[in-house]
Formats: sequence, C-alpha cells, structure tokens
Amino acid sequence: MSYQTGREPASMRVASEGPIKITKATIDAAWRRRAPGSRTIIRDKDCRGLALIVNPTGMTWTYAYRPRGTQPLTGKRWPNQSVSLGNPETHSPESARAEANRVKGLAVAGIDPAAERRARAAEALLKRGATVERLMVEYEKALPTRPKMRGAGLPSAKYVAEEIAQARQAVDIMDAKDMPAADVGDVELRKLLRQASGGAATARARFGSLSRFLDWCQDAGHIKANPCVMIGRARRPKAPKARSHYLPPADMARLWKAADSLREPVWRDLARFLIAVPCRRGEARRLQWSHLDIEAAEWHQPGHMTKNEDPHRLHLPALALGVLRERKKATGGKGLVFPAPESKREVDTFSDIKSEIETASGVKGWTWHDFRRSFATALGEAGISETVADAVLNHRQSATRGGVLGVYQRASRWPEQVKAMAFWDQTISDALKAAGEAKD
Repeated sequence: MSYQTGREPASMRVASEGPIKITKATIDAAWRRRAPGSRTIIRDKDCRGLALIVNPTGMTWTYAYRPRGTQPLTGKRWPNQSVSLGNPETHSPESARAEANRVKGLAVAGIDPAAERRARAAEALLKRGATVERLMVEYEKALPTRPKMRGAGLPSAKYVAEEIAQARQAVDIMDAKDMPAADVGDVELRKLLRQASGGAATARARFGSLSRFLDWCQDAGHIKANPCVMIGRARRPKAPKARSHYLPPADMARLWKAADSLREPVWRDLARFLIAVPCRRGEARRLQWSHLDIEAAEWHQPGHMTKNEDPHRLHLPALALGVLRERKKATGGKGLVFPAPESKREVDTFSDIKSEIETASGVKGWTWHDFRRSFATALGEAGISETVADAVLNHRQSATRGGVLGVYQRASRWPEQVKAMAFWDQTISDALKAAGEAKD
C-alpha cells in the first residue's frame, strides 16, 4: 500500500483519536477510512507526543514537545513545538517511536530540535544558492577592486584574467562547478592534486588561484574555512625547479649572427634587441616609439607594461641603438617598434623565432629569459654589484630593494646602471668580433 504525502488545505475538519498503540493495522485502517476535507490525528500510547496525522492525500508522523527553559523577554515557558519525522513508508511505528525518543532526548538536553531543523534547512538552502560557479562570477567582479597581495594599488586586468582562468581550470578538474562551495573538500582537492597536466608551474598556479578564491569565499561568509589550507605542504604542488641555465657571450654572439637568417627582418631586430637589452620579451613586444628617447639613449617603460607594474628606465647601449635605427627605417618611428609582419600588431611568434634561430645557430636548450640570466651572470663575474643588476632588471622583490633603501637605489644608481649596460654592450661586441662579425 502506498501512502501519499501531499500538502493539505489549512481549513479542514480535525478529529483526534487515542492514545492507542499504533500498529501497521492501525495505519492501514486509517488510510482506508480517510475522507476529503477531514484530518485525523491518532496519538500513540507507547510514546507520548508521537502522533500519526492522516490527511485525505497523505499521512505523516509528528512529535510534539515543549522546549526547556523560559523565554528571555517574557519569562514564560516556550510554547509547544512539533517536528515532522517522516511518513509510514519511511518509518514503521517502531522506527517512528525511536526517532521520537531521539528528538525527546535533544529537547531534554536543552536543544530545540525544530529550531535546529529550521537552521539546517536554511543552511542547506543557502548552500544550494552558493554554488562554486555563482560565487566565481561574484569573485570575478570583486577581484579588480581588491588590493594587490604584494605592493600597493589594485591588480591589473591581465592579472585578474589569468587568476580567474586558473581558478576555473581547477574547478573544472574537480568537477565542482555546480556543487555548493561549502561542500568542496578533500575529495575534490585530491582530484586536483592528481591532475599534473601542464607541468609543476601550472599545477602550482592552479592550486594557488583556487586557494585565493576560497579565501575570498571565507572572507565573504560563504564557507567556514578554506579547505586548501588543510592540505599539508608535502601534498601541495611543488614550485618548479629554478632554472640556472645561462648563455656565455660566445653563444649569445652565435644567436645574434643566426638572427640574420630569420625570414622576417622584424624578427631579426626583435631577437637582437632582446640580446642587447635585458628586458622581458613581453616588454619588448609592447615597446612603442613614444617610450623611447633616442637622443638620451633611454627607454622609459610605463608601469602597465612591466611585470611588477613599476615604471622603469633602461639605458640603451650602442648595439640596441643600432637595432632601433633599422626599426625606424622600417616603421617611420610611429606606433609599435616591433610590429608583426602581417597584422602589424604585437609579435606573438616567439616560438617560431626561437626555432629558426636554434636551427641556424646550433645553440639548443635556451629560453628567452636566459638572456636576462646571462646578463646578470656576466655582471656578477665582472664584480658588478648584484644590486645594480637587480636595478637594471627591475627586480622589485630583491631583498636589497625594499623600503627606503629601494627608493635610494632608484634615485642614485642610474650612473652605475648606465655603466653596467655599457659593460654588457662591450661584452657582446667583443664576442661578435671574436666570431668574425664586427660591431655595426
């Protein structure tokens, strides 16, 4: 026999029976004699407060109790409360009595089961609304207005886009998009930690972005704690091993010479500029003629194009100026210094450029960033201060660049930076001469 559990109209005739010992036969008989517009309450003799509510379309077990204590405002006892325990299909008379006695124990202990159940229902409703995807949308809106974790000011649009992309990748791997954020836990994080695609650096970035998202969820009150902080250091993605590879001047000269064989003149000039000036490749690809003061031999980098978002000044040595003269002939001195051959936008073919240079030079296993490391190594071997090298490379996080000392070095070490760039220029020029190619 199937017992329905639909809702009934509030205005019904109510009849009360018992107390009697409710049995399976009692339930079946009550179901057969139910009538439209009528509700019957059958009270159980063996468990005081337990009752079977018989409606025209369904039956429900309920338990009535009075919470302990008095109301703080009136001093009167709390009114009777009632909680639903299920229906005859989910609870037999024996299991209904057991559940009623459990609820009674809570009430005796001073816990209001009805209030606790309402709180759980409200929490469940809140959790269902606070899914990972919905909160990710809110986080994406909030992130641009949150102060940077390092330094002052707000995060750049590029940082925000990368941070959200990494966090979303982590969520996709965990298959947690539609689950409540409060339910994200060790099981989901294990799935993320087992996924190693993209290498150590990518795995670490994904985990970090997810953790920062969950930090925000915690700060906003959507979750009680960030589960990422519960992951031991031994289980977290390891930082990629720092590269220590650098190119000796002779190899740099071979790369310079091999750039002549590149299919596009702008590729040649860009590669040579990166050898002559130890900047980041992203800074070079975004270089505008308006950033250059050729007469003063200076490159003024706006904060929006540097990695740490600090404005930066670089001295341009003779080799770099020679490259820029070629570029001015090609571009007329307006817009991008190194525009892509066809689109005239920023160059995005660094892998192709590198591949062709490697083939022509025979020098393998290097990266564009190795040029900066080679510059710092050459300066260190020549006894030039590491602080000066850091200043040229715009390493704000160096231990020697913090606070008042950092401001002092920015203001007073420019002559030393000019000398450092001149030394590097001479080093490459000497290597080119030794390789049979005179400096222009």
